[in-house]
Amino acid sequence: MEFPDIYLLLSILKDASIPVCVVGEFALNYYNVPRVVHDLELCVPANDLSRASSILEAQKDVVEKVSDNEYNIYTEYKRGFPRFHVLTTSFCVVLFTDEYCGLNPLQQNLVSKQEHEGAKDNYSKQILDCFSAGQLTILPLPQFAPFFIGFCRSYVKKQEITSAIAAEMLVDGMDLKEEWCWTHFESEKVTKCMRERQTALPPGSTPVYWITPQQRDK
Repeated sequence: MEFPDIYLLLSILKDASIPVCVVGEFALNYYNVPRVVHDLELCVPANDLSRASSILEAQKDVVEKVSDNEYNIYTEYKRGFPRFHVLTTSFCVVLFTDEYCGLNPLQQNLVSKQEHEGAKDNYSKQILDCFSAGQLTILPLPQFAPFFIGFCRSYVKKQEITSAIAAEMLVDGMDLKEEWCWTHFESEKVTKCMRERQTALPPGSTPVYWITPQQRDK
């Protein structure tokens, strides 16, 4: 999906005063995870989901709503969320809520313009394969800590395999270790649950609780 298409969709929602954030595979790319992008995944406040869906559905010359289709183990997490085909591309856009993504309140969990400016010389190769540094400075992206923790909590609470995979890949991409966990998770209970769940992962997997402080940990 080209940047102008993404910018147009973001602008449609922003013009309606709906906060929005790019999540999913693009955000994983931003944090050093090499993932192929299948859909544009956007996050909006839970209270705005219905309105955001209606606004996009009204853009008949831009998108068309997609009915629920067959899901598999890797796409099941998208079930129940509004999905639209972008007419100028082969991509779809999916709307998630900040509650689901662990980013609520959304506006307090976005990478700031100042953080973007400070990171311009250190953007990951994965994200620069999709966007220029200049384009990235105007994309709303999630701060690392709530983004990562959101995946961990989804795995612990819902056993979503895609969340476990994303968390594992973020561990590798950001070179995280244990001390960061004790600083950023709310309680020992969460860490204990993660360690108990670790026994269900394949042998040789990197434990999702091995995390340490990094520069993008706000």
